[in-house]
Formats: sequence, structure tokens, C-alpha cells
Amino acid sequence: MIARLLREPLLQFLALGAMLFALYGLVGKRSTETPEKIVVSASRIANLGDGFVRTWRRPPSEQELQGLIEDYIRDEVFYREGKAAGLDRDDVIIRRRVRQKMEFLAADMPEPSDEQLAAYLASNPERFKSDDQITFRHVFLSARRRPNTIESDSKQVASVLAGADAAVDTTALGDPFLLGEEFRGFSATKVTNQFGESFAKRVLAMEKGRWQGPVSSGFGQHFVFISERVSGSLPPLDDVRPAVRREWANARRLEAEQKLYASLRERYEIVVEAPRSEAASADVGR
Repeated sequence: MIARLLREPLLQFLALGAMLFALYGLVGKRSTETPEKIVVSASRIANLGDGFVRTWRRPPSEQELQGLIEDYIRDEVFYREGKAAGLDRDDVIIRRRVRQKMEFLAADMPEPSDEQLAAYLASNPERFKSDDQITFRHVFLSARRRPNTIESDSKQVASVLAGADAAVDTTALGDPFLLGEEFRGFSATKVTNQFGESFAKRVLAMEKGRWQGPVSSGFGQHFVFISERVSGSLPPLDDVRPAVRREWANARRLEAEQKLYASLRERYEIVVEAPRSEAASADVGR
């Protein structure tokens, strides 16, 4: 019975609400106190740099090292605030779990309306727009079948196709190709996956309506005729609703998390010590 009650969404919602109330009450109460100090020591910075080197096999850049320091400060702020709110109880990996709990509390939000999702879709078209697509035919000359004659054969095919249109019979001009002769509705990614990046780059830049080539690939050489180009478009909300909702929720989560972190960080005096080669310490502000 107790286990079943604990799984009830209403009970979980009430519990989460109580935790949020307690957390923000604690933040408000402590906001008038003297700021605590977080010191990122020179030895800590050295350890952060060493960890980066072990992972990436190179020293971090100045910007990357600053990112490591900021992430450490973020961990420490969330850890102290979460621990003060009692969120560290019964956790094995306390620091990481406390930060995760604090970020989870910041992410609590209502279900988005259609208007909110539609606005997010309109303001982030690059995330949901369908890819541009092309439809093309090709005449294929196999490098394996024509190891010694492929260059001269290409010149001969080029002369035949010069000025030809899509109706020309190309059956006898080339070699059989395992993937076929026509490719309909191919995106840049699909062309790259089938023929390679160099081939895709050249073909996607070609104009429509005439034979062009040869274009080399890992298979051999190709003469290409693009018959159709379809520009990518923004789909209606109903077609991409789950993806839009997921991206919207993630954006709101990051925004709420950043606001909470910013408000909590203001309560701390942050001191980052200079590298061991320097004597002075630097205060990076709040």
C-alpha cells in the first residue's frame, strides 16, 4: 500500500511542491546573511587541468580551463545550497546527486500550450526545418571494371552527354551500379552517406536540368543529371509536436536552472587563486 501511494503522481507533485517551498524559503531566509566564500585554490585548478589532460591528451586552453573552473563553482554552489536544504540525505555520491536534485527542482514547469510551442517552432526554424532534397540520375563508370580506360571512356561519355537532356538513353553508356541509376528525394546527408563527402559537395552545387561530370567517388566516376530540387520547409506543429515539446522543455529547463544558479551564486564571494606561478589571487566576481 505504501509503495503504491509513493507512486501516485499527486503525492509526488505535493512532495515536490513542498521541497520547492522549503528550498526557496531557505534561499530567501539566507539571502540577508553574510555571503559565504568559495575559494578555488591553485591546487584545485591544477587538478582540474590534470583531469582535462588525462581525458583529451592535451592541456586545456585558457577558455577551456575557465569553463572547468566555472563548472566547479557551479557544483559547489548547488552542493552547499542543496545540502543546506537537506537534499544530501541518503545519497552515496553526495555532491553530484545534490547538484542533480537542485537542477531538477529548477526545471519543474507546467505543460506548454499550443501557442507557446508554435512560437518556439517559429523562432527556432533551423531545429525543425526539413532538409533540402534533390532527385538525380547518373551514368556510372566503374573504376574496377575499367582500371586502364576510365579516363578515355569518361571523355567519350562526356561528348555523348553534352547537350543531351533527361530523355537520353544512357543504358549502353555506363556500367551497372548496385544502388541503381536514379535517386529520388536525397538530402545532403543521404548523398554523403551513399557516395562520400567529396561527391556530395560537388553534386549539391550543380545546376538543375543538364548532364554534368565526371564526378569521382569511391566507386568510380559519375555523370549526373539533377531533375528536381526541393527546398526544406518548416513543418506544421502537429507533425513535429513531440520534438518541439522536448526542445521547448529543455530550453525552459536550462533557463530556469540558470536563473536559480545566478540567484544562488550572488550569495557567495567567489575567489579563484592565481596559478602556482603567480602569487596573487583573483576575484572573478559573482
